[in-house]
Amino acid sequence: MSRVATALVIIALCMAAMAAAARVLSFGLADLSAEARTARKTLAPFLDDPLVGTLARARLLELDANASDEQRRERARNLLTRAPLSGGAWLAYAQAGFETEEPMAKVERALLMSALVGRNEGWLMARRAAFAIPLWPQLSAAARRSVVDDLLGGWVGAAGADREALVAIVYLSPDQTKTEMREALLRVGAAGQTIIVEIGLTPAARER
Repeated sequence: MSRVATALVIIALCMAAMAAAARVLSFGLADLSAEARTARKTLAPFLDDPLVGTLARARLLELDANASDEQRRERARNLLTRAPLSGGAWLAYAQAGFETEEPMAKVERALLMSALVGRNEGWLMARRAAFAIPLWPQLSAAARRSVVDDLLGGWVGAAGADREALVAIVYLSPDQTKTEMREALLRVGAAGQTIIVEIGLTPAARER
């Protein structure tokens, strides 16, 4: 009897895990298709979801171009209050701080907190890098190391759109930023060299 009970518990746990994975996959597909014009409608089914609700709210905040500075700050603060251990919430807070002209030190602290609590989330690492690369000249050494870590972790698992965005951001970066990023990635080793080639940081790519 105990074996049957154990088997039933295992089955129940597996079914719960599968349901959670399906929910995350559904949100991922909605997230990829979300645009500023249709974001609220696309993400509405996920906003109160206990599993992905915080991510959906952070994405909605990111895409809401019509929000005022005060609205963005307030939403970002509310998001952090709801989920202080969400890397996505801290990234949204950093983005809102930058867009509303908060001091760069405050933006950087939020960015580093996002990296601390969302260290191994590939999609988040890619988006964090996309946000941080244009800020490279203003970042501290610690924040720059975090950007490199995000590139290493986020590039491999990034969706096609996120990869294209990173390539475009790197292409548009100042030469000094490209040189410093390339040197930082070279110090990492083989993984860094692969990213240099694929993201367009090789000397030949820069000369084109």
